[in-house]
Amino acid sequence: MRLPLAVIIFLICQYIASAQAPARNDSARLRLLLKQSHSDSVRKDYLSAFKHLKRYVRLKDSMLDIAGKRQVSRLQTRFQTAKKDLAIKSQEKNITLLTNQNTLVNKNLGQTRLIRKIIVGLLIASALLLALSFWQYCLKLQANSRLQAQQDAINKQNESLLCLAGQKDELLEEKELLIKEIHHRVKNNLQVVISLLNTQSAYLNDPRAGQAIRQSQYRMHSISLIHQKLYQSESRALINMREYTQELIQYLKQSFDIGNQISIKLKIDDIELDVLRAVPLGLILNETITNALKYAFPADGSGYIKVALSCVNGKYLKLGITDNGPGMPPGFSINLCQSLGIKLIKSMCRQLGGRLDMRNENGLIVIIEFPMDNTSGETPVNDDISSFDDRVKLPADTKTN
Repeated sequence: MRLPLAVIIFLICQYIASAQAPARNDSARLRLLLKQSHSDSVRKDYLSAFKHLKRYVRLKDSMLDIAGKRQVSRLQTRFQTAKKDLAIKSQEKNITLLTNQNTLVNKNLGQTRLIRKIIVGLLIASALLLALSFWQYCLKLQANSRLQAQQDAINKQNESLLCLAGQKDELLEEKELLIKEIHHRVKNNLQVVISLLNTQSAYLNDPRAGQAIRQSQYRMHSISLIHQKLYQSESRALINMREYTQELIQYLKQSFDIGNQISIKLKIDDIELDVLRAVPLGLILNETITNALKYAFPADGSGYIKVALSCVNGKYLKLGITDNGPGMPPGFSINLCQSLGIKLIKSMCRQLGGRLDMRNENGLIVIIEFPMDNTSGETPVNDDISSFDDRVKLPADTKTN
């Protein structure tokens, strides 16, 4: 069994130390023999001096021989040690080389295993991808089949819808023509009724009956004018109240032949209403303006009538009509009045879902407030709207017709 390098070095050191101990003793003996020889020579004991010198020479030769042998032994030891060191170093190099080779082999084996695992993983992933691609392809075929079926169904529905749309357009066009024809016929029928009333009034001798017929003519014309505006309008559903009010007042001015004696001033917002709200509002305008033209001013007198229609907060409409005539007689009450005109105004105001205020204030003031859309049903007409926060402010000088 080979000893470790440290043990070999320790044994060599012990051997050298044991070899040097006799050498030190022999040196002391040489010095002692040499001193004894000198001492005998001084005493002139030459025989003893020669013996000591001879012993000195033999001991010295012996020591030199021993020293030579020791030197040879040391050299051999060094040679063997160096040889063993070289062998050990060579073995260590071989061991290191083998270790490195083993490490490299293990590394190569690890890389080979890793590459093998990667290849196996790639093969598995490729197989999975192929399977997934095939599955998606199958799903795509099924989806395309379903989409094609849906597309065919949609195309059929589109064809049906196009056919229905064409029929709808035809029906709408027919409806527009029918509505236009209805408004035209209603307007013509009302004109016929107005003409009949006018003809009938020529044969009446009673002034009150003639006046009632003329009142009916004015009312008929206010309604006829609405149907005329609808007939002429593109929307066929909405009436511009500014244009309607201007034409209605122009008609009443011509009917009463007031000329420039009475000034009618307007402040009408650009408001459009449907026929269900325009008709009652037109009748209210007709009644109030007709009453003002008939009763508010003397036959040869002058005055003014102001008409305002505005939208409040996008929710309410306020109509205000005022004149500078004498106003209502003392003690007048809307609820107690039985005249046809007042009843008609109250009825139309109720139909609009609004509230009515009629009072004397430097003439007569009529204020009506009603919602843009009457979704809550009819509202009872009060003879006072002082509970309202907002009041209609009539214009001082605005547009004059």
